[in-house]
Amino acid sequence: MDKTGTDNNGFKPLLLNMRLSIWLTTAAVIIFILILALTVNHAREKGIVEQFGRQQIAIARGTATGIEDFISSVEKSMIIISMLPYIKENSPKVTVQAIQMIYDNLKGQVECIAIENNDGVITSTYPPSIFEKIAGRNFQSLDYFREIRKTGKPYISDLLSAGEEKQKNVQDTSRPVIIAVPKYDSENRFSGAVLSILSLSTIVDRYLISRSETAYCAWIMDNSGTIIAHPDQSFTGKDLGALKCAKVHGEIPLKDTLMKGKEGYDEYILSAVGGKTKKSIVSYAPINVDSGRWFIAVATPYNEIILLARKGFINIIFGTLGLIIVVIIVGISAANSRAKQLRLKEELKRLKEREEWQERLLKEHKTTEGVIEGSPIPTFVLDREHRVTLWNRACSELTGVDADDMIGTDQHSIPFYKSKRPTIADIIVDSDMDTLKKYYDTKNVRESATVTGGAYEAMDYIANLGGKNRHIYFLAAPIYDESGKVIAAIETIQDVTLQREMDIKLEEYAETLQNELTENINLRREVEKLYNYLQSIIDSLPDRIFDLNRDGIINYVSRDVKKDGGVISEKFGGKHFADFVDEENRLFVLDRWKDAQKGIFTPYEMTVTAMDGSRRSLRIIPRPIKGTDRYILVQRDITEFKALEEKFYESQKLAAIGQLSAGIAHEVRNPLSSIKMSLQILEKRMKPEGNDSKRFQIAGREVEHLEKLVNDILMYAKPSDPIKKPSVLEKIIDHALAMAEKSLSDKHVRVEMDLAKNLPPLNVDPAMLEQAFLNIYHNAIDAMADGGTLTISVRQTNGRVQVEVKDDGCGISKEDMPYIFNPFFTKKSYGTGLGLTQIKKIMDLHRGMIEISSEEGKGTSVIVAFPTIIDGEGSKPEKYSQDSSADLR
Repeated sequence: MDKTGTDNNGFKPLLLNMRLSIWLTTAAVIIFILILALTVNHAREKGIVEQFGRQQIAIARGTATGIEDFISSVEKSMIIISMLPYIKENSPKVTVQAIQMIYDNLKGQVECIAIENNDGVITSTYPPSIFEKIAGRNFQSLDYFREIRKTGKPYISDLLSAGEEKQKNVQDTSRPVIIAVPKYDSENRFSGAVLSILSLSTIVDRYLISRSETAYCAWIMDNSGTIIAHPDQSFTGKDLGALKCAKVHGEIPLKDTLMKGKEGYDEYILSAVGGKTKKSIVSYAPINVDSGRWFIAVATPYNEIILLARKGFINIIFGTLGLIIVVIIVGISAANSRAKQLRLKEELKRLKEREEWQERLLKEHKTTEGVIEGSPIPTFVLDREHRVTLWNRACSELTGVDADDMIGTDQHSIPFYKSKRPTIADIIVDSDMDTLKKYYDTKNVRESATVTGGAYEAMDYIANLGGKNRHIYFLAAPIYDESGKVIAAIETIQDVTLQREMDIKLEEYAETLQNELTENINLRREVEKLYNYLQSIIDSLPDRIFDLNRDGIINYVSRDVKKDGGVISEKFGGKHFADFVDEENRLFVLDRWKDAQKGIFTPYEMTVTAMDGSRRSLRIIPRPIKGTDRYILVQRDITEFKALEEKFYESQKLAAIGQLSAGIAHEVRNPLSSIKMSLQILEKRMKPEGNDSKRFQIAGREVEHLEKLVNDILMYAKPSDPIKKPSVLEKIIDHALAMAEKSLSDKHVRVEMDLAKNLPPLNVDPAMLEQAFLNIYHNAIDAMADGGTLTISVRQTNGRVQVEVKDDGCGISKEDMPYIFNPFFTKKSYGTGLGLTQIKKIMDLHRGMIEISSEEGKGTSVIVAFPTIIDGEGSKPEKYSQDSSADLR
């Protein structure tokens, strides 16, 4: 025992146990602090990586869009050159001038521009120095030439398959990229290609070299996974596997991911200089070009992304370790002091030990607070009574409220919501999920995927937080004691305003594009409606309209049967209009076309043979289309007009003949009367017998025949106006039949009558109608053989009185039916050919109608109809209609 009476042998083991406990406790605190710091640092690094990955996707997408626009602008320039008229005609001098103009407009983006003929031989190029190297070379066997000849579409060569270049220096970024479009001659036939050659280094320098502070690496791949361009030329031309792109989490390789054609980002282990590997964040996006799909990938070393965060973390760790060392030293000193006191009294030792442990816990708590206080992420901690126990510096900077004003209070929600309400940390402390749904159901609240064990996260928009309107990401987690009971809750706040604003702008941009697309669709529908409306009007016109270019090639034909909604059918599209003109008129039409090209637009006519063999008369009217170099040819079928014109001239001739005949008949009529009277007087005085008597009878008959002929001619040429009066139709028919009695009896014709009863009176000229019916009877009698039957029927129908006279004679042939009403047309040896003409005139004067139908060998039917009397007048006259088979007498 020592002076104090303390047992030193018992004290030493106790002191050893105390020191061991101190070291174990210190180690536990260090481990706890390191785990907490690593957890916070890991969450922070992951957030930084996610944010950087999205930014890098935007860089990849923008670079891909830039390359697409660059290639598209060059392709459009080549299309403009191919469409120039003198390019089609292969005029060398003008072609070089046009190429120079486009080359200067591209401002050095391409190495040269060349024109190939149909055999794949370079015929023109600019600059001229290039022409000396490649003039006369045949590129017909190359992929791009075969492809544009086959498809007729623009083609961009595979950067590693440009013919002979593939076998040479595949790592040379100056190798050519070929952008080629087809060209066609004036007859729309493939005549070669227009191509531009640009160096791959143009794309590399313009889009792949980093221009930001972050040293990212970008490369381009084709759709087979071959690296087309890479800052390290040792990888250029190799398969993507040369980069050893292993995914960090061991899922789908980068090559398979790119082949899906979507954009995104992930973490990969990439090959670096010297055969080493490096963890990188790789963002990728597709580049869509006409000949396929390329991909651009942008990689940034993982360490460079999180370098700043790790520096801060290391500083915090070193500060913490320094603080722990101080605590250890102080603890050891305190332990020694308390050990001395324990020698005096065991009970005092126990009290000192308790105070020591309390002091240690307090210091450890302060150490943890120090770690959180130094964190760049705004954080606060609540105890079970919802009072703030920690409000770090970052939280003060975000809200503008100092920790001194907030610690120990329950006003932590006021800086965010301007009123007292539960935060996620409050709800976690109370484990009240109903309140969570009430306040955060519309804030995208969900269980955290990064922090387990009852942690929740949410998004909210807060106005005027720290003097700014912000989008805030909340993440809150419970703090448990050793028994698993929630004793506090920690909540972190991150300002994601920039990210959210970018998302909103992208959504607004997408909505704007959708609105523009909808407007364009509506506009296209309106244009299609107007086009269909105008197309219907044009197609309904009797004329046919041809739209021709200045070379006579057909652009449009009205009433053309088109497939798949095209503008013109394959029958007419791209062909010269003279191809559809027959041989007999082609030279004449081409001469008129040359006149139109000279500005002489004179209509002309021609006669053509239709597909059915008929001859048609056409009138062609050429006209220019104002403001263009195109022309319109209007084709009008004037066959019927020509026929009417001929009929008009024929009727004029017949009218002249009728007037002449009437004049002659008038002059002959009086002498015939004198001759007839003289013959009658001589016959009475001389009383001839035998042959003399027969001669007098023959002379009398011939005089009567001439007299009838004269009367028919006079009636046809100068018909008198009818003297109409109410008349009974039955009497008119009977009187006419009585006048034909001798002819009926000579041929023993039997007459059958079928007259309807109670027929109304007709307002007609009885004498004219008797003459008309007499002519009908004579025609029927002349057509019948002895013993024939003449049928007369009368009926009333539809406000008309209809008379049908039918015989069983020889009938009329179909060839003669169209001419039966023509004057002087007859097949009789003794007829005048004016009988039916007189009947037709009489019916027209009475506003009646006549129809004649006949079948050769079976007989003829003549139907005449008259309107009945209405208020002393007949009904409105009916238009004359003639059956397809008419009569001839």
